[in-house]
Amino acid sequence: MKTPMKSPKYFSKWLTCVLTASALIGISAANAADGRAVIRAVRGTVEYFTTRDGWKPLRVGTVLGPSALIRTGVNSGTDLFLGENGPTVRLLAETTLGLDKLSLERTGVDVVIETFLDLQKGTIQGNVKPLAAASKYEVKTPLTRCEIRGTEYQISADGKHHVIRGSLIIFYIFGPPGARYPVNAGQTFVPPADHTVPGARPTVRPTLPDEQLLWAIIIDDDELWSLPPLPPPPEPLEFISPGSGRPAQ
Repeated sequence: MKTPMKSPKYFSKWLTCVLTASALIGISAANAADGRAVIRAVRGTVEYFTTRDGWKPLRVGTVLGPSALIRTGVNSGTDLFLGENGPTVRLLAETTLGLDKLSLERTGVDVVIETFLDLQKGTIQGNVKPLAAASKYEVKTPLTRCEIRGTEYQISADGKHHVIRGSLIIFYIFGPPGARYPVNAGQTFVPPADHTVPGARPTVRPTLPDEQLLWAIIIDDDELWSLPPLPPPPEPLEFISPGSGRPAQ
């Protein structure tokens, strides 16, 4: 039995649907792009890693994409400008941060971004401007996952997180499944000293007066969030030889 041939009219409709779908996919792809991190300041010893280059010294003006890894040495730091994916993140001394994902998509109404940072060691500070409803900005640490929107923050890999302005939603990895800890401006999230103790839970308390944070400021003319200057490295200590009484060479 022969299969009846499709009419030219049916084929024309099918072809129109295929071309329309292809065009929509092309438009979506054209509007989606990877974000990037531009290095705005470097002090001391700072390096970055990519699968192509391995570890290399980080310099002002370097542009990094998703999957890059950055680490700072003793008395060192760096500022990253993420543009619409941030905009600003600062790495303090002895910090390792992965740029797991930086993406943005222009929908015609909003810019939808996804920023996923992996704080493996140390401390970062940053600010996040108000985001579209579908956007995501998250920081992962060994103890927590933080959802951030329109916030100035200081997050440490040891689990202590401060909110300067705005708020965080923190999920404690060793806590009850689905437990959320909202942290608002002027508050600090503190994990338990030992997460293996049964019933040990984090606390959210006011930020203490002696927990001095480096407050972020905004430059209104170009909407660039700028963090205060990095502190200068300490002066090297002079060693006096006990034999000669003169500075050692």
